[in-house]
Amino acid sequence: MPWQISIFSSDSEHEPAGDKCRVSQLSRNEGDPDNLQENVSLNIPKTQGENAIQILAKLKLLNRKLAPQTTGDVLHVPLSRAPQPEEQNQLDRALGKQNLSKEKFASKSRSVGSLEEVLAQQLPSSIVPLVSKSFDVIGDIAIIELSPTTEPFEKDIAEALMKVHKNVKTVYSKAGAITDNQRLRPLHHVLGAARTETIHKELGCRFKIDISKAFFSPRLSSEHNRVAEQVRPGECVVDMFAGVGSFSILIARRLEDVQVNAIDANLEAVKLIRENAKLNRVQDRVKVWPGDARTVIKDNLLGIASRVIMNHPSQARGFLEPACETLRRDGGILHYYTFADGLDSESKARKELTNAIDSSVWTVENPIATHKVRGVAPMKWQIAVDAKLEPA
Repeated sequence: MPWQISIFSSDSEHEPAGDKCRVSQLSRNEGDPDNLQENVSLNIPKTQGENAIQILAKLKLLNRKLAPQTTGDVLHVPLSRAPQPEEQNQLDRALGKQNLSKEKFASKSRSVGSLEEVLAQQLPSSIVPLVSKSFDVIGDIAIIELSPTTEPFEKDIAEALMKVHKNVKTVYSKAGAITDNQRLRPLHHVLGAARTETIHKELGCRFKIDISKAFFSPRLSSEHNRVAEQVRPGECVVDMFAGVGSFSILIARRLEDVQVNAIDANLEAVKLIRENAKLNRVQDRVKVWPGDARTVIKDNLLGIASRVIMNHPSQARGFLEPACETLRRDGGILHYYTFADGLDSESKARKELTNAIDSSVWTVENPIATHKVRGVAPMKWQIAVDAKLEPA
């Protein structure tokens, strides 16, 4: 089974672990952060990676000396130079929407071995296959998952991870399930600096994160990007469960003519949204509201939104009434998230939303777009449902 890594690069100016680097998931290797090279990068969904690399090679735009990198579900491919207009047109036709940026890449020649190879040198051979193949990296903090069998080897696992991924300075393990109300996961410190704050980059934005105080998942990077790309100038967006502002701030960074209302019941998250809005210079476009979204909308945000984001899969169903109430009189878009299982998981998610809306003064315009955001258990997924609502 391939190693599954959800990774964000750290870009800290004041944290002790501010190495500006991304980890290559393709090669599963990482160079010395001091020797990373800044280079033009083509940024696309990972699902288009093979096709993109073939096209770039044909156009002689692929830099073969540097290793592609990943951030969540986004692939960063190093280019030998910026595309000419005609080359860019060919890329647009073949790949759809992509963007260029400056990223730091490791040289392919600087290999320290894969994590699995390093673990094989440090752990009993019977334990290596039992180590979880999935972990998250947020800034310079890694979060691993341990079983009762692998827990006695937690420091060895953390040391191996830090040896391979040199941007990681702190390792925590999951110590329980995410709580419904605050969406916080209990964590256990394993190795490195005993701190929970970090600075990281996502899709051109910089975020201050405290993994112990506010919800954030690096596995939602492509979903943040997908929703942000749909927002048009002049819109008013209500983000009902904003966390640290991942949706809100990305939208505000991309559009000057937009107003985003970011709500969260977690006061620590509210503080971070405000800091992140300033950090990304979008505080004039992001208004932060502390409190329960039902109360905030009832008291302040009735009938204003062209688009509502409801990223709280375990509780969004109970917030549909205020979500509809914040929409403009002529309707708007709901980005609704829920959990569903089985082969018909997307159908179940659609029915959950349409059955709830049928009892309201709104109607759902067909077709409804759905897709699986991420797996959360065997045959169970977080599902995104995009629905356009109109007055009944």
